[in-house]
Amino acid sequence: MSTDLDALLALQADDVVIHGLEERLAALEPRIRELDQRKQRTLDAIGRTGTAVAAEEKKQAWLRDKLAEHKQLIDRNQSQMDAVKTMKQATAAVAQMEQARKIVAGEESDLLAINRRLEELRGVLSGQNNELAGIEAEQESARAAVTGERVAIDAELQVARAKRTKSAALVPADLRSKYDRIRGGKKRTEAVFAMSGMSCGNCDTAIPMQRRHVMNNTGAIDLCEACGVLMYFPG
Repeated sequence: MSTDLDALLALQADDVVIHGLEERLAALEPRIRELDQRKQRTLDAIGRTGTAVAAEEKKQAWLRDKLAEHKQLIDRNQSQMDAVKTMKQATAAVAQMEQARKIVAGEESDLLAINRRLEELRGVLSGQNNELAGIEAEQESARAAVTGERVAIDAELQVARAKRTKSAALVPADLRSKYDRIRGGKKRTEAVFAMSGMSCGNCDTAIPMQRRHVMNNTGAIDLCEACGVLMYFPG
């Protein structure tokens, strides 16, 4: 194997290591993002439930006021019953009291329903707040773990990139430029492949015999015209 090929393969090996570390680093973000999304969904649910609770409490307060008002009206009508002097007045007072009692009964029923809804909603809200506390505790633990992993990967990347810089210096500039262009063009992890028999080791396109002969005899690094990678003859 030629010295240039040795150097190029060493550079590619370094790039593969760096690529793996970068993928590990990128994989950390979705873990935190998923937790953030869960937290936001719970916060949105808490907001909706809180709005529903506030609306029911407003209805509850209004209904209590109306109920108190109508009960006072019944009390006044009751006290006025003693002052009536005619049957017509008595009949009218009784009718007013009966109407007021019906209104009060309906309002008491409505108030009872509101109280039940409020109890249910407050239970839901309590559960949602507990869920939020659990997510926040989980986030704290997860963020600490991710931070530790990120620091470790960054340290590995620093070492790997320094090694890559040294490896790159050993590859001839024109060959390194070609290699970098091939890797960057289609964001390939690898740009150099050994021949597979008579074909390109990447796309399996057959290579003409004359080119194979030159590569085999001289250790030349050639370009696959089909897929654009660099090829070499193993051994």
